[in-house]
Amino acid sequence: MALFTFLTSPPQCTCDLARLALTQPTPELFDKTAKELAEEISQGAVLEEREERQGGQRRKVWQVKRVGDRVNKPAQIRKFYDELCMWVEKTQTVEDLERNLPFIKMMNAKVAYARGRELVDDKFVVWFSASLEQIRAADETGLKVLENFRTLFEAFLGFYKVERPK
Repeated sequence: MALFTFLTSPPQCTCDLARLALTQPTPELFDKTAKELAEEISQGAVLEEREERQGGQRRKVWQVKRVGDRVNKPAQIRKFYDELCMWVEKTQTVEDLERNLPFIKMMNAKVAYARGRELVDDKFVVWFSASLEQIRAADETGLKVLENFRTLFEAFLGFYKVERPK
């Protein structure tokens, strides 16, 4: 079963949150699921709006467009991993998390900006956002989720190197 689903009405990309749960990682999360994540994200795809003619009338429709190697380049993905690692290093206690959480969550804006510049695809944006969303509070669980996200990202990068060597 695929980790990502594209819907065209309303236009959205979703991910299987149950398989990407960071509060209670399954034995497969950092292995099988990370590999599947790498395989799916290596095949870039975005939702694109286009006009379609039907019976002399134009209407706008959404379609999934495969973008291949143009997005999700390893160097771009690595930048987000490096920033996540920096925040994990700076966030060792609940007090650190309370202070740093707004800046950690701001990474969503940076990923959205990269999407706007067509540097990452919709699947990467959804995965990254869904992962950060699991940090719901500055508490022990939030610290655990942050560390598990970093570990999942690390495992993903290992598999991603096989899928996208350069």
